[in-house]
Amino acid sequence: MAGALSAVCILLCVQLAAVSSALAEDANPLAPVNRASPSETYQSLVAGAKRLEDLYTGYTADKSFAKLHEIRYQFNRLRGLLDLSAVPSANRVKVGNAALTYLSDILVRLPPIDPGSIPGAAASEKPLPARWTIPGTDIQIARVESGPNAGEYLFTAESIANLAEYYRRVRDLPVLQPRHYTWFHREHINATGPLIPDWLTSAIPESLKVVYLNTPVWKIIAIGCVVVLMLAVAYIWARVVRVQSRRGSEVRKLAWRFTLPALLLAIYFFSDWFVIAHINPAGHFATGESLLSTAAFYGVAAWAVWIGCFLVAEAVINTPRIAGNSLDTHLVRLAARIAAIGSAGGMLIYGANEVGIPAFGLIAGIGVGGFALALAAQSTIENLFGGVALFADRPFRIGDVISFGGERGSVEMVGTRSSRIRALDGTLVTVPNSDLAKMKIVNFTRRNKCLFVHTLALHVDTPADRIRLLLQRMRDLVAAEEMVEKSDGWPRVRCVGVAIGRIEVELRAYVLTTDYTKFLAIQEKLLLGVFELVEEMDIRYAPPVLTAMPDAKPLVSS
Repeated sequence: MAGALSAVCILLCVQLAAVSSALAEDANPLAPVNRASPSETYQSLVAGAKRLEDLYTGYTADKSFAKLHEIRYQFNRLRGLLDLSAVPSANRVKVGNAALTYLSDILVRLPPIDPGSIPGAAASEKPLPARWTIPGTDIQIARVESGPNAGEYLFTAESIANLAEYYRRVRDLPVLQPRHYTWFHREHINATGPLIPDWLTSAIPESLKVVYLNTPVWKIIAIGCVVVLMLAVAYIWARVVRVQSRRGSEVRKLAWRFTLPALLLAIYFFSDWFVIAHINPAGHFATGESLLSTAAFYGVAAWAVWIGCFLVAEAVINTPRIAGNSLDTHLVRLAARIAAIGSAGGMLIYGANEVGIPAFGLIAGIGVGGFALALAAQSTIENLFGGVALFADRPFRIGDVISFGGERGSVEMVGTRSSRIRALDGTLVTVPNSDLAKMKIVNFTRRNKCLFVHTLALHVDTPADRIRLLLQRMRDLVAAEEMVEKSDGWPRVRCVGVAIGRIEVELRAYVLTTDYTKFLAIQEKLLLGVFELVEEMDIRYAPPVLTAMPDAKPLVSS
């Protein structure tokens, strides 16, 4: 008799503690769960489970979004009592909710625990133990030693991993404490959202209500139908995108391609909301579905970011401030490529962490592999930085005619590894960026005027008075050209020296044009005029010399 009274007293103490905790929460709806000791953690769980049952009772009587929101909020609070650090982020909600319902069903089948016997229930000079085991079980509450929850007492990760097995072992035991549901976990996995009415679930055949992977079969079929519908919509839109992206500008093509991952993300968010809030899968099927859907989400998000970077780049290139094929265009595209690789890679790494692949280990592995790759691809990286140096220094623009390493050509493209230059003979020359950045580059297109310089070799027997007259008439000829710059000392027509068998006369002038074709026309006009003057004055040219003279200038333009 005394033992029975003792058990009743203990049961009443537990119920009073749970009720007082619930009343305190009702008085302060923002009151957090207490995890300062094993007693606080245990009592918070008991009170929270009681409140969840009350909320489920009200929800099943009258489904509403407000009541569903409150149930999800209470689950979210109580998950803070569990050490879910070993569970992938994508599965913590499902695993945590299942663990709470398992614990609720297990604890009501155990003999009542004297609240005063739990460490932390009463003030004591003794330090709290590192862990406490619920009597008669292997379920433990332990102090977290590190991390954001350091110093708090949580149900251990090992206990959470074994709750399904503990639940299976006690499911035939009688309920020793009053509650609304004999099996709260079963109620949880069968629950549906407000958009699925009770009459519909009642009409489902019993054969489809069989639990498989801890989820009713009809829920698995319903989720499969949602996935098929989602893929069908995506397939139809993909066909539209394929047709529309074949024509128009590059911006239009990329914009249409961007709509496909954007649509998939929109469909994902709607489907995820409907599946979680209204179909409510649970158990192993739910955890597997969460991992797959999370991996798909981050894969599509990385795809969207990849296309988005190039879309933004092409939109910038199409602004009036940037020429269609300038060096700035290639710089923007290079920046977009680097941004796309970095952003999409970061998105995939974050997604890998969400599904349980440790991000820090992955990043460390990438770092080690990247270092080895950098050593193996040293020349490629050198060329990449060479290209960046060309973009920063801008010695030329796309389309400029340059001279480099003894060759001359028109720049067609600056890539991440090399630059392509169209030589004057039509051949395409590919030059590594690192080499081009080190070369002396002469940009003919960027000159502000063209230099006309030639040397006439006259016969040494030419009289001085004829040379003076020739010089004067040549000055008049050059000065009469309106495109020739007139300034102090310019243009210059001078007798510059006497060599073996020849008198040298130099013509030097600036032609005010950057168009080389126009310069050649003016140069041709002036040279023909000079030839006519020499012929008219009956002056002979000096015979050619057999050896090249260092200071002599050719009679053709350099």
